[in-house]
Formats: sequence, C-alpha cells, structure tokens
Amino acid sequence: MEGSNLKGLVDDEIVMKTGKAAGIGLAVGTVYGALNSMLHDGPQVGSNVKYPQLIRTTKVCGHCAANLAVVGATYVGVEQALARYRMKKDIINGAAAGFTAGAVLGFRVGSFRTAFFSGSALALTSVLLDVTGMKTTDEEEKGNH
Repeated sequence: MEGSNLKGLVDDEIVMKTGKAAGIGLAVGTVYGALNSMLHDGPQVGSNVKYPQLIRTTKVCGHCAANLAVVGATYVGVEQALARYRMKKDIINGAAAGFTAGAVLGFRVGSFRTAFFSGSALALTSVLLDVTGMKTTDEEEKGNH
C-alpha cells in the first residue's frame, strides 16, 4: 500500500483519549478487584499451592481491570470516532458507544443474549446521562469559556 497515509485515517486525539480511558479503567479495575478479593473469603489452602490468596487476588484484579479497560476504551473510542465521522456531538454517539461497549463486555461472557442486554443497558445509561445534562468537569469548563 504505497502512498497510503494512516495518519489521515486515525486522529491522534482519538487514540490519546482511548488510551487514557483504558488506563483509567485498568487502574480502577485493579483497585476494585483488590477490594473485592479482600472482602470475600479466601480459597481453601492446598498442600501444593503457595500463597493461594495472593494468586486469587491477582486473578480477580486482572479480570476486573481487563473488563473495565475494555469497556472504557471501547466506549470512548466509538464515541470519539462517531463524533469525528458525523461531525457532531449528540446523544446518538453516546448511545452507540454505550451499546458497543456493553456488547463487548457481554460477548466476553460468551452469550449473545447477555451481549444484547448489557449493550442495551449501557446505551440506556448513556442516553439518560446525556438527557439529564450530567457533564464532566472538562465539558463544563469548555461550555463556560
């Protein structure tokens, strides 16, 4: 593909925001997984397993961190890509991004039905947040200037 320009296809701002969302999801998921693992009873101690609670905590942290990172990156990536493609920022971008992120999380479970319902739930949540006017501090600051 000589002469192709991938930089024209991918906006640096979209990549940066998607990476930031994945990083935040990874950090929050790790903390949530650690707290969740500590609050529940640990596994039975086996004779051939060293540090069973540490292994269990690491698995729970990794699972929660991966899920939140995937959901955050998918939501932000789809929302930003749609906003750039459609040249407007409205409720449809958030709804489509919410459905996509929820569906990805549902497919990680392995069921189409779960993917559909979790996508619908995240899309509804995104629409409700957009309709009620809840905004982040960055959006509020941009609106005031």
